[in-house]
Amino acid sequence: MKKRSNICLRIKNFFEEVSLSLVLLIFIFVVCMLCLYAVADMVFEDNNPSFDRHVFTSILPYINAANTGMMQVITFFGSAQFLIPANILLILFVLFIKKQQYDALKISAITIIGTAVLFLLKFLLQRQRPLLPLIAKAHGYSFPSGHSFSSIVFYGMLAYIGYKNIKNNFIKWSLIVLLFMLAGMVGFSRIYLKLHYASDVIAGFSLGIIWLLLAKWILFGKVKIPAE
Repeated sequence: MKKRSNICLRIKNFFEEVSLSLVLLIFIFVVCMLCLYAVADMVFEDNNPSFDRHVFTSILPYINAANTGMMQVITFFGSAQFLIPANILLILFVLFIKKQQYDALKISAITIIGTAVLFLLKFLLQRQRPLLPLIAKAHGYSFPSGHSFSSIVFYGMLAYIGYKNIKNNFIKWSLIVLLFMLAGMVGFSRIYLKLHYASDVIAGFSLGIIWLLLAKWILFGKVKIPAE
């Protein structure tokens, strides 16, 4: 009887550790994998441009000088010119202010390895960009969107750091929502400016979230958000 009680207690402890947050993260990971597969299959296997054309057509009535100027500002926050210094500042903050040398190394690894994977995929897939962008034509291949991938990784790391360190729930969750909204707006700006197809952006976001979750498993241990 005592042995059975110990087994039941272990099972109970296991399910307490498998939190709702963990289940949600696994669900997000699977959904992103499916999205990435679906858009890659649509673009490279089926060679079907109807989705991307439909998105461009839907945006067309909203294109004007004011919106274009605003989108150029937003897209800057996903550019290498902004994110490279921002990542360096984040690493220096964690290293010298928080004095967490190992975490600074992890952030560096997430950024560098993720960027290498992104450009490897671009090189292997070699999808051309839209032909008629609204601003100066961007260089490099189109799939997946580098701005979308880099934004979701960087702002996702900021959101995670905020979650771990901010005690006030309102401020914490407001910051997390704002960061992911900014990442989402960066992705939308790439479509609006016709620098990427919508499928490129979906792939960039999906790949970025997948990489964040994999990095959480590999570099930060098992995916488990501590209880409040």
